[in-house]
Amino acid sequence: MNLLANNRIPSLDGLRTISVALVVLSHFLPAVGNFSNVGMLGVKFFFVISGFLITGLLLKEIDKTSDINLIKFYFRRTLRIFPPYYFYLLVIFIALKFEIISFTESFKSSLTYTSNYFVPETWNLLHTWSLSVEEQFYLIFPFVLIFLGTRKIGWLLVGLIIICPLLRLADYGLYSESAKMWIYYGFHANADGLATGCLLAVFYERLHKNEFYLRILDSRLFLIVPLLLVTVNSLTEPRRFYLGATFTISNFLIALCIDWAITNYNHNFFGRFLNTAPMEQIGVMSYSIYLWQQPFLNHDTVLWFNTFPYNFIGIALFSCLSYFAVEKLSLRWRGRLEKRFFKKKPKLEPLSALEVTTG
Repeated sequence: MNLLANNRIPSLDGLRTISVALVVLSHFLPAVGNFSNVGMLGVKFFFVISGFLITGLLLKEIDKTSDINLIKFYFRRTLRIFPPYYFYLLVIFIALKFEIISFTESFKSSLTYTSNYFVPETWNLLHTWSLSVEEQFYLIFPFVLIFLGTRKIGWLLVGLIIICPLLRLADYGLYSESAKMWIYYGFHANADGLATGCLLAVFYERLHKNEFYLRILDSRLFLIVPLLLVTVNSLTEPRRFYLGATFTISNFLIALCIDWAITNYNHNFFGRFLNTAPMEQIGVMSYSIYLWQQPFLNHDTVLWFNTFPYNFIGIALFSCLSYFAVEKLSLRWRGRLEKRFFKKKPKLEPLSALEVTTG
């Protein structure tokens, strides 16, 4: 079974809905116990999903063409990601100029997708660190996959999953909590989450031929996995265990949850719930929602649009504007331009035996 035999993978949009809901809820209720870490869980979900989806798409292309069209890949990623992102930055810039909001932070790191290392101190740009991690992944991974090939890429991914916790621990030993860019935000600190999703895509078919693994996915006891995920994610102390082990365990449990949701999308109530129209629609809009929840859930200001219910009204309005007026429009243009610039090559007649042997 090809992972991406169809254009849509069941349950992924529903899982994106849960992921962005965790982020929104953690920003809305940041002072309730250890609730802020639930937002990090949502971001980890996004990372694992991204690694899984992008690797699946690239492997599908390799299966079909024995190669990756890098120009086409970056063309598609650019028109998928850049328009909503830079629309958000433009609106924030205008709001700053008209003194609707105020901060002194430069836009430079956010504009260049480097805010995971040059972390903005202003709340309105802080969430761009995770988008920088993903963009850096999109830039690097296709080249690595082409260079290593599908047989060797698994070893690199396993290596990242082993090395990244050691890097987080080393950075924590050097900086403690004073340099979050190295411990929490840097690409090197989050590459294992993306690698876990990539690894799931690479071994997807082999895993689904393993009877023991399939029994785990089909077991009623699988409910323990998401409960264990929430429990493990809440273990932020001691800090070294959190940075070394909790991240890794959480990533693997997330990968299991993703595979379970894809496999059982029509087998039980929760699988069907993830694929209901509202869950799918919110998941499709999750990128715009993630961008726009930030300025409306700012607890450092007393502006009227940061108070309930105006904050949620603002998130809904601007997310819809971003999705329907910017994101969908750019995707429509992407489809048109893709047909024009990347026309399918005509099928060649099979070579004769003589032509094959003589090259």
